Formats: sequence, C-alpha cells, structure tokens
Amino acid sequence: MEKLKRMWKSIYYLVYTEGYTILSIDEDNDEIWLTHEAKKTVKRFIHKTPTHQEVDFDFKKVTDHLSNLIEFIGFSFEQLDVFYISDKEMDLTEFKQTSRPKIKYYVINEIKDFEKVTSHVVTKHQIKRNKLMSVTTYKNKLLNASFIDKFMLKFSPVTYFLIATNVIVWLSIVLVFKRDSQISLIDYGGLVHFNVVHGEWYRLFTSMFLHADITHLLMNMFSLIVFGKLIEGAIGSIKMGTIYLISGLFAGIVSLSIDTTSISIGASGAIFGLIGAFIVYLFTKSNINKQFVLQTFIGILIISLFTLFINNVNHFAHLGGFIGGAIIMYCIQKWMDNDKRKWLYFIGFFVLTIILIIVIFNRQQHYIYDELTKDAMNQGNFNSAEKMITHIKNKHFESDETYILSGLIKANDKSLDEAILEWEKGLKAFPDSADLNYQLALGYRAKDDYDKAEKFNNKAIKLNGNNKNYSALKKEIAAFRS
Repeated sequence: MEKLKRMWKSIYYLVYTEGYTILSIDEDNDEIWLTHEAKKTVKRFIHKTPTHQEVDFDFKKVTDHLSNLIEFIGFSFEQLDVFYISDKEMDLTEFKQTSRPKIKYYVINEIKDFEKVTSHVVTKHQIKRNKLMSVTTYKNKLLNASFIDKFMLKFSPVTYFLIATNVIVWLSIVLVFKRDSQISLIDYGGLVHFNVVHGEWYRLFTSMFLHADITHLLMNMFSLIVFGKLIEGAIGSIKMGTIYLISGLFAGIVSLSIDTTSISIGASGAIFGLIGAFIVYLFTKSNINKQFVLQTFIGILIISLFTLFINNVNHFAHLGGFIGGAIIMYCIQKWMDNDKRKWLYFIGFFVLTIILIIVIFNRQQHYIYDELTKDAMNQGNFNSAEKMITHIKNKHFESDETYILSGLIKANDKSLDEAILEWEKGLKAFPDSADLNYQLALGYRAKDDYDKAEKFNNKAIKLNGNNKNYSALKKEIAAFRS
C-alpha cells in the first residue's frame, strides 16, 4: 500500500512541480499516463509486478505502433519512460530504444527507487520526504481541483524568484543604504522622464524592483504571488517571466510618454501586465466558462478602480502594464497556435513601442532635481539642497535654474558676492537665460550697483519682454537713480 501511495505522490509532484498533465487513468487506477508537451516527454506508471514476457510484449507493442501512440498522446514525443511499481526486483535494462523517441523501462521495488522518476531537484526532494497522504487525497487533488486550484498548486520558481528579488532589494535599501529622501529613489534607479531622455534607459528595469515602504511592497508581493502563480501555472515559467518583464518595461514607457514630473517605482506595472495576460488567457480558452471569465474581469476592474482613490499611485503605469501584458499574451497564443500572421502581431507591438518612445523624447523636460532642491530650500533644509546641487553638477544635469538655486544657497550660507559669482558662472553656460540675467540684476541691485543691475535687467527684458517682474524691476531701478 505504501508503494501505491508513493506512486501517486510522485505523480502529484510531477504534475504540480514540473507541469505534467494526466493523459489517462485506467478503470482500476493502476495505469496512469503523464505527458509534458513542452519537454516532449511521456511518463507511464503501472502498478503491478509483470512477467518478463509481459514487458517484452508491451515493449514490442509500443515500438511497433508508435504512430498510433503519438496520435493517442497528441504530440510527437521524444522520450517515454515506463515505470513498473513492483513487489520484486527485476532487470529491465534490455528493454530500451536509444533512437528517437527514446524508450526506457524501469522497475521500482524499493522506496529509494522512486527518485528515478525525475531529474528535477525540487520534485526529487518532495518525493524523498516521508510525509504521505492517502491515495484518495492525492487523486482528489489531481482530478477534482478547478483549473485555478491547479495553477495555484503548481511550483512557480519564477514567481518566487521575483518576490525574493523585490524583498531583497527593499531590505538592502532600507537596512544597508538607509534611504532618507526622494533623491535617493532616483539614485537607486527610480523611473524619471528627465533621466531617461538623458540616456538612463536602465531605469525602466530597475524601477520595477523598488518600493517606497513596507506597505507598498507587501501589497505588490501579495498580488504577484496570486497572478504570478496563475500565469506561470497556465503557460509555464519562461513565458510568464517574459510577460512580466516586457509588460513592466512597457508600463514604464507608457508612463513616461504621459507623466514627465513623477518618480515612478514599484512592481505594479508588471503585475498589471500579468493581470492583462490572465484575462486574455481566459478569453482565448474555449474550455473555460465564459461567465467565470466575465466575473473575473469585473472583479479585477473593481479592484483597479479602487486604486484611483489611493494617493501616489501611477495609474498610467498600471494601464500600460495591463495593455502590454494583454498584447504579449495574445501574441504568445497566436505563436502557439501557429497563426500565419503571428509576426504581424509582434511587429505591431514593436511599432507601438517605438511611437511611444518618440512621444517621450518630444515631451518637454521637467528638471526634477531642481524641483527637489527648491522643495528642500522651502523646508529650510539648505544642507540637503546644497547636496542636491552638487549631485546635479556631478551628473552634468545643470539648468539655468540650477545656478539660480545654487546662488541663493550661497547667499544664505556664505555671502551675496559668492552668490553673484555663481550666477555669473551660470550665465556663461546659459547666456540666453532671461531668469539668470534677472537674478544677477537683483543681486547687483541689492549691492546698490544700479548700472550693472540695469544692464542685466535690460538683457532679461530683451530675452523675455512679457515678464512683469522684469518691467517692475526696471521702474524700481529708475526710481532709485532719480
């Protein structure tokens, strides 16, 4: 009885860890066929002690009627392993075919022999464990579970790897680097329009593994373990990883094409890609109840609508991820169906991506570093503001406003003369900056040097005659000089 349990335990983990499918079970539950189309492998379990003649007859039957067997299985397999669960030891090494498809017969008459059924490390480990359930329990889990339960029970290495990576990155930033400001999020790889258009495309990838706090991380990891396992269980690890990565990148591209001011981080764009992929998977499967599909879609839509009321959520990335995941899943389905137009779908997605990238480069730049510097100054944190200015200059991301802010910091911490030197340095880099000319005019006016103040203010007016502040300063200087 224990060997029968071990057989069903082995079948259970072959199904849920490696993705095998039960093809058939005989009336007495003593012969089970498992198939794995991606691996082109078939495994057959027979619970009996055969005679040598019975094995010989079975081997010849298989080899002589391969075409019928392939038709029965549903695909052209490359390997067939037959396992007899026996009460006595037998040597079946002579029964094998080395040409394709490879065929080999095994006898399992000891507990340790069950390791022969797989080379998969995780499956082998589970089979070796002594914990056993009843045969009925294994059969019910395998035969009566819904397709959702089957997907969730399958071993999902890519999902677990992604969760572990996100958690490790978050712990590293919090415990090791001790993030303490928004600019740190940029430094660690947050997605910012300004940085990307200056060549830092890697941020589309790194931002997918950054999270603002523990709540943000936990919410995303809970969603990932659900939808990651569903998609990985449905279509396999490689395809799931591909959808996650591409939809996450596409989510970032969509976000950048619309929002140029935010710092975007988090795995939610990629997770919404998995959600979009799952919806497409359900719609394209004829054997899945369409009412269930509609209910699932409505449920996900309601959850998505709730996020509209949460602050600091990048809805553009969510939408982009959902669309990207849906498109990639559709392309994969067409590829698996060997659709003649499969390349057109991939090309269409590529063209859409290129169009969005062109839009990104045509959006007006938002100097986010200057914005963060101003925020620090408004809060009275001039030390932090000065560090940001140094950071900007080290990365060569200066704007005319950078020098204005830098001069104001020097005026606060050092002297007006130091500030004026900084503004003049900025004017050499940005000679056509009306704001820098105006700032220098204000500086010289404060020093009662009205000649220079008038000179720089007139230049500002010449560059931007519509600015009321420049006109007001001109009148003020004239009044002082009269």
